[in-house]
Amino acid sequence: MSVRRRAIIAGLSAALATIICGTLLAAAVLVPAPTVVLPFVIVSCLGCPMAAAYEMALALVALRDPQAQLRRELDRLPEAPHPMDL
Repeated sequence: MSVRRRAIIAGLSAALATIICGTLLAAAVLVPAPTVVLPFVIVSCLGCPMAAAYEMALALVALRDPQAQLRRELDRLPEAPHPMDL
């Protein structure tokens, strides 16, 4: 998978996890949820977006890695024989 595609998927995943977990947390607080379940819902609704944000940060670091960027630029260059080998 390309680095750019990984960064896009990680960003979409983080946004989707935040929206879903925010909605679930609001529903659990507004609808009378059992008090035993509420701490688990809170921890999971805070942990999932944090994990997605961490993965997104790793993908963005890989996207901005100067060595990887140099390798991609070098891979785009055409191969040429060395002048002394002719």
